[in-house]
Amino acid sequence: MSRRRAPAVVFALAAIVAALAAVAWRQSATRETMQELARVERDLAVALDEREGVAREVVALESRWVTAEAARRLGLRPPAESEIVITSGAAR
Repeated sequence: MSRRRAPAVVFALAAIVAALAAVAWRQSATRETMQELARVERDLAVALDEREGVAREVVALESRWVTAEAARRLGLRPPAESEIVITSGAAR
């Protein structure tokens, strides 16, 4: 190898090593980002499940409150089984 080419070869090798290091860093950063995204998606799923449970609980509590208030204020009560009449929807 001539002395004139030596700096060019060294520069080329350094550029290749730098490019490989950049690719490795980018893949590492991407992997970390994907792991963080998966964690956030799991947290979101848990939060949505909790929200749904709380919403069901609110509906149940409101239903009890409405039933109690209807009985207290208006003297209403849930119907007895013998008072329930089931009709078909065809008469609409």
